[in-house]
Amino acid sequence: MELRSVTILTQDGAKSEAVLCLPDNTPSNILFLCLPAMGVKAGYYSPLSEALTEQGYSVLLCDLRGQGTSDRKVPPSEFGYCEMIELDISAHIRAAKEICPDRDIVLLGHSLGGHLSLLYTAAHPEEVKAVALIASGSVYFRAYPFPQNLKIWIAIQCTLIMSALFGYFPGHKLGFGGRQPKTVMGDWARQGRTGLFEPKGANFDYEAAMKKITHPVLAISIEGDNFAPHGAMNHLVEKLNLASLTRIKYQASEALKPKIDHFRWVKHSQEILLYLNSWLKSL
Repeated sequence: MELRSVTILTQDGAKSEAVLCLPDNTPSNILFLCLPAMGVKAGYYSPLSEALTEQGYSVLLCDLRGQGTSDRKVPPSEFGYCEMIELDISAHIRAAKEICPDRDIVLLGHSLGGHLSLLYTAAHPEEVKAVALIASGSVYFRAYPFPQNLKIWIAIQCTLIMSALFGYFPGHKLGFGGRQPKTVMGDWARQGRTGLFEPKGANFDYEAAMKKITHPVLAISIEGDNFAPHGAMNHLVEKLNLASLTRIKYQASEALKPKIDHFRWVKHSQEILLYLNSWLKSL
């Protein structure tokens, strides 16, 4: 596997360093643009990128704004979903196409990265070949079973209160989400309350556009994932009225079950990649 550091510059001057992973063997025509979960650095996905490149795929590991190599640190930086969708993902795709112009872009989104993948595809359908969602579910509280739905509702309210008190969300102190600006958490909480993606400052109807997505979409939820259970994933993909949807409710083998959850699947992805490979062959 060949690794290249790629400097990403956005139209508003934000800067980060992505890692392009290229296979040693005959490459596939697919380049995965990997979008992380909230508060997770791109480097966490190195085991996944290694497994993908071994199978001939190229991978661009991307830090979300405010995380990892991003120079927009929180605090003091303030931004929301709009900046991550329209500025950051756009810049990553431009860079990927400049370096690998012969590759088709498949967005691979984990958790929040899955939300952003769908929202970007809704706004820029011509830029993306397909979307793969893994452990990514709506945070709409009604999509969760009782009593977890009450916990989600309480978490939403606490998130907003703490963001107001601190001026940002101190997730690094709570073990969830890392440092996040108020606008990101406001966008997250709004979707959790209403079930709708209505990012602050958006001049685009993402909800309406998601219903028009016709791309192939793979949606894998993980049995036992309390952050994105099957019902939460269902609520997310039910927005995709026209997409060519492949829905997988993954249950790990007995050997892997103790090692798999919302985050740790990244380090033990061999079974999940069987579904991913099968889906890619159908594109």
